Amino acid sequence: MEKKKLWSDHLFRYFWYALAELMLVVAIYGVIFHEHFWAVWRKEGVAWILLAIVIVSGGNFLIFEYQKRERQKSSRLLEQKLEELIIGRPSRHVLLNPADEYYELAKQVNRLQSKQRQRNRRFEQQGRDYLTLLHSLKGGVAVFDQNKQLNLTNHVFRNELQSMIEPLGKPFYLIFLDAKLIALTEKVYQTKQDQHTLWYDRGRDSWFDVQFIYVPLSSSHYSVMVIFNDITNTKRLEQKQRDFMANASHELRTPLTAIQGFSETLLDGALADEATARDFLEIILAQSNHLKELIDDISALAKDDPQAELQLTQLQIADLCQQLLAGYTAQIEAKKLTVMLEIEPGLKVTTDRRYLQHIMTNLFQNAIRYNTLGGQIKIVAKKAETTWSLAVTNTGPAIKETDKAKIFDRFYRAESSHTTKGSGLGLSIVKESVQILRGKITVMSAENKPTCFEVTLPLDENYLKIKKDNEYYEKEIISFK
Repeated sequence: MEKKKLWSDHLFRYFWYALAELMLVVAIYGVIFHEHFWAVWRKEGVAWILLAIVIVSGGNFLIFEYQKRERQKSSRLLEQKLEELIIGRPSRHVLLNPADEYYELAKQVNRLQSKQRQRNRRFEQQGRDYLTLLHSLKGGVAVFDQNKQLNLTNHVFRNELQSMIEPLGKPFYLIFLDAKLIALTEKVYQTKQDQHTLWYDRGRDSWFDVQFIYVPLSSSHYSVMVIFNDITNTKRLEQKQRDFMANASHELRTPLTAIQGFSETLLDGALADEATARDFLEIILAQSNHLKELIDDISALAKDDPQAELQLTQLQIADLCQQLLAGYTAQIEAKKLTVMLEIEPGLKVTTDRRYLQHIMTNLFQNAIRYNTLGGQIKIVAKKAETTWSLAVTNTGPAIKETDKAKIFDRFYRAESSHTTKGSGLGLSIVKESVQILRGKITVMSAENKPTCFEVTLPLDENYLKIKKDNEYYEKEIISFK
């Protein structure tokens, strides 16, 4: 319809051009021969007709040539515009005269350009959003195209999982060095279905939850995305929980078995022998105390939440030390120990009393429990520029080199301490409490020298208020000298 209308407009226009030219010839003829118009016309009419034909033809030729050049000019503009659209070069709209026969076509091309610009903006925004999302993920991400070549990764994959210098463009079977990963990636390409696995990286001693995702892009194009989520900490925590439950069950079973055995013996007739009954009851009491200590320590570990908000309060260290030591007066006197306090005068700190009390009570208990008869305990507390320290020294046996790396493990007790009753959780509680308070532990122990446990904690209460991060808890806070 548009094309027919265009041709009819052209024919109508050319008709009027011709008519106007004829009228022009007649007008010229009339001006020249206005007095003898009809006489001259009858005598020389044919010549004037020929002249009119020449003038009309010449005029049409000039008009048509001008229109041809205008059309060519408009055509070149449109061709140039289409080429720029194809290669994506930014340019302005084509502006033509409304009378131009390519005017409507130019309008459509301009509309196409506007839509292409909008689509490109949306595509660029989506691309930026996609890359932002990709780089915000905590797991490593690798995207492979339909030809099985790597075309996109995020910083986690590049920094932690990828060893190749220039991995982009390489096929997945040259990037993944594990047969399981290669097989599952290939399976996605073959079946076009998502896959999932848990993968252990022996080289890094790490566990990953790996997802292989089929991503359709169109009816004939797709990609495969592989996402690596590091679950090493979760796996280690699960193993620690299993070990803790096994050790806790074993440690709780020991005093319970003793209590049960001696109680049954008493019921079977040992009550008649007063001396034997008293010995058995003392054993039952000792095992009950040991069981209570175990439960108290397990409860303390369960309540120590690294993410919990600290209850900060100002404490006088000298008063707190004396208050806690008063609870061990009987044990100190039984082993004839000498306790020396060297607390910096007026030392006050702002901290969480519960966690600091965990640290002090367990260090005091160990200093008493593993000390020699008639030995000494020295407690020193002092302030530095940004930290303060608490050092507890005892004159008991030195810690063996083989035991140093394990003494802070839960339920671990050195061979030399097996004859001494304890839960094996004390130093674990100290370690976790020091971590929560963002401190450090230094252990100094050598043959024929006193053993010292020194805890260094921050003075700045604002530092304690900072939200805890998992990275901090992965740091080693214990050193040996």
